Amino acid sequence: MRSTLRITLLLSLLAAAVVVAQGALPTMDTGLVSSPKEAKFVPAKTPHSEGVQQAPIAADPPPGGSTGYARYVPGAGIPEHWHSATEYSTVLSGSMRLKLAGKTYELGPGSYWVAPPKTPHRLVCVGPGECLTQSRRAGPVDYNFVE
Repeated sequence: MRSTLRITLLLSLLAAAVVVAQGALPTMDTGLVSSPKEAKFVPAKTPHSEGVQQAPIAADPPPGGSTGYARYVPGAGIPEHWHSATEYSTVLSGSMRLKLAGKTYELGPGSYWVAPPKTPHRLVCVGPGECLTQSRRAGPVDYNFVE
């Protein structure tokens, strides 16, 4: 239990550090226009997320919410996990498989899903090409992995 708490705290601090390191991102209430073509993608800092890149769009000061893009190579994803706050996501391109609260869904461009707080989920790009999503978190960007 203590190691899980330490991992959660470490990932929350890491997410806050990434936001700070990337400079002054607009807040969630700032008027803005964003496009994945101009986004600055970097490898995801989340453990076990090889092949996933993220590009922040906006974030509120910790422990506030955030929004951003994620790009996945075929077969890439993040292990099953949950967050303290609701996550809202849309598949912009590619074919993805979502496991949400124990049920599996096949998603394509335009598919929208919501993971309420503490709801286990896993999203994987099934290919054949890259996948792109846009997500918004209503609170801190924490990852609590399901063991």
